[in-house]
Amino acid sequence: MGGGGNSAAKEANRAEAQRQANIKQSTAQINDIFNDPARTGQYDQLASDTTAFYRNDLDKQQADATRNTKFALARSGQIGGSVQADQNTKLGEDYLQGVVKASRLGAQAGANLRASDETSRANLIAMAQNGLDATTASSNAASALRSNLESGQSTATANSLGDAFSDFANIYKQSQDAAALRSGQKYAYNTLYQPGFGYGART
Repeated sequence: MGGGGNSAAKEANRAEAQRQANIKQSTAQINDIFNDPARTGQYDQLASDTTAFYRNDLDKQQADATRNTKFALARSGQIGGSVQADQNTKLGEDYLQGVVKASRLGAQAGANLRASDETSRANLIAMAQNGLDATTASSNAASALRSNLESGQSTATANSLGDAFSDFANIYKQSQDAAALRSGQKYAYNTLYQPGFGYGART
């Protein structure tokens, strides 16, 4: 009986040792894949690409705001004056704020990808501790990295930068409204005082 018990204990110990060895091997495979230096480069690249995407949006907005503001100032006869200088200063300030926001969105995209990877790593290690073999662990880790990157790329630029020059849109609209009002008044004046119209018209 004693010999049998010792054999069973030894077998149990051997099995547990093998299980722990398998866990260690699977975990090592997972960590090797997630710790690949090339992945750090992908975090940086996603941050850079995302920042460039939003900077491009910002540059287009700045061009539109600059053009529209110039038109608005021209309509009001304020080209070359202090008002134009003030507006140009405000344009520059808004642009710099947009640059900061674009950079922040880029950094956040890289951080989000890293966080997704760490979540995937933790899930896979938990699976390894429950018996996931090293080969499958390696395959799943590589798949998780691909999936996380694709998801990170699609969500990083899913939203717009927002209107970085909203104040100038109002200025431009006001100038359009004023021009339309002047045009309407001119039309009304010409119609009212043209021969054959109104009180001076012959019946």
